[in-house]
Amino acid sequence: MDAHEIEKYLTELGTELKKRGVKKPVRIMIIGGAYMLLLKNAVRTTNDIDIFWLEEDALQQVLHPLRESVQAITNRHALRGDWFNYLAQILMQDEVIVPDGKLWKRYGPLHIYAPSAEYILALKIAAGRDKDLDDCAILLPQTNIKTRQQAQQLLGRYLLPEGQEKNAEQIERSLNWLFKNR
Repeated sequence: MDAHEIEKYLTELGTELKKRGVKKPVRIMIIGGAYMLLLKNAVRTTNDIDIFWLEEDALQQVLHPLRESVQAITNRHALRGDWFNYLAQILMQDEVIVPDGKLWKRYGPLHIYAPSAEYILALKIAAGRDKDLDDCAILLPQTNIKTRQQAQQLLGRYLLPEGQEKNAEQIERSLNWLFKNR
């Protein structure tokens, strides 16, 4: 997916939720590749839209219409079943702190929030894949992080001890790559 397709699918998702009677805002935070494409104009694509829920109680109330809405868009555009990835939070819930973020856009009842570049940088450092390192290279100059020590403090702000421990190898790789000449 590119940025245009992501916006198209989010627009359709908001419309589908509205059709299914969802009136109360569904507040989600966009992370991962979709964040990089939509908010940082990264020149790449992504396979999915990773999100975190900002209100878990609201998730329980909209889960059924959300699943139906996602499935309708999946069928309409022959997308992968995980194109709207709300399992990322379940996989990472014991590893990260989820900030509130700032409202970025509304698509009907679907309210998309964006975290700071520093937050995404911390997640990308912890993930440590090649594409994450490419994203780190885009994000790092947009932050006040200049040293490895500052990057480690950033990780301490957003990653729980369990997350830092679980991802220690990737974090070390990322920090070595980011600060190799510093």
